Amino acid sequence: MIARSLAILACIAVLPASAYCINNELKGRDVRIERDNTRGGAMDLVLKPGDKYCCTPKDTECNPEGKITSNVDLSVTILGKPQYACGINDRGGYLVKVTGGGTVRVTDNPKKGSALPYVVRVRTQDRDVSGPSGVVCNEKKGG
Repeated sequence: MIARSLAILACIAVLPASAYCINNELKGRDVRIERDNTRGGAMDLVLKPGDKYCCTPKDTECNPEGKITSNVDLSVTILGKPQYACGINDRGGYLVKVTGGGTVRVTDNPKKGSALPYVVRVRTQDRDVSGPSGVVCNEKKGG
């Protein structure tokens, strides 16, 4: 019994404490995640279908304020032809906002027949904050 309890505690100890994670749940489309270096380090990574990237809250390269309540602005682009920019239009670019302890899921739009085939779902503090239809991904002009 004690050995089993210690094994469970050891497994819990290696998990990142409330990291924000970005999941590419699309089949057949890569997703580019970018963050400028205005605060903290710049980020530019591509997630293949099924891939996931996580940032621990204390890592100021990907979470500039180093807290699970920090707000992080990400540029999310679905690659391929055509490309799609996900998020809210903010000063000429599309941004997805997530907290240091949140989750971003890039997924197919569950509303079949929609003109917008992809959406982003954002969870923070154990609740979905992306609304009933999700955060839209619009076709990029010239992309």
